Amino acid sequence: MKREKRTTKKERKAASGGVVQGGPRKAAPNAGHQHEHEHIHCIACGKHLDPNDFGEASGATFYRCQHGSDFPHCVGCAARAKQLVDEHDRTGRPVQKVAAFH
Repeated sequence: MKREKRTTKKERKAASGGVVQGGPRKAAPNAGHQHEHEHIHCIACGKHLDPNDFGEASGATFYRCQHGSDFPHCVGCAARAKQLVDEHDRTGRPVQKVAAFH
């Protein structure tokens, strides 16, 4: 008895218009966050920062690494944020951000 030929993933995808059913699913990038505003957190303490906080004396600012990327932080966390970005510049690894909270 001969087994029927199976279709490949590429063939199934083409037949269904670009969607393959039954494959592993990944979570959406912002699953659980239903905010309609820009989502910014301090890299040193994880505090949620509003765009209005930037530019104020006691608000928030950015620290730029040698590669040109900007990292947001609270004005009170400037020393710790500088340490994190300096370590990133020295090692080339991603900035070790603290977990975000609201």
